[in-house]
Amino acid sequence: MKLQNFHNNRFEFSLIFANGDNIIVNLKDLIGEYVSESDLSSAVIDAEWGCLEFCKGSIDIEPSTLYHYALQNGDFNKLSDKSMLPTTGFRCAPIVG
Repeated sequence: MKLQNFHNNRFEFSLIFANGDNIIVNLKDLIGEYVSESDLSSAVIDAEWGCLEFCKGSIDIEPSTLYHYALQNGDFNKLSDKSMLPTTGFRCAPIVG
């Protein structure tokens, strides 16, 4: 299920999938080990694959993984909170490994 649109406020994402499902989910448990809070602003959707990418594609979440995680851990069809803002394209912070 491809991701079509999203908005986020820190790790809380409002995800809109190709089938029209809108799910609000906190992705910290899924990506927090790989994506720092300062890297969240680098989030984009890969137009071809429909996956959520961070840091210019060096970190991504496959669409079906994201969809199933959101279904199991999120609020399905919940209206977006007005505080949910579109992401901006800031440079990625280095990942300490």
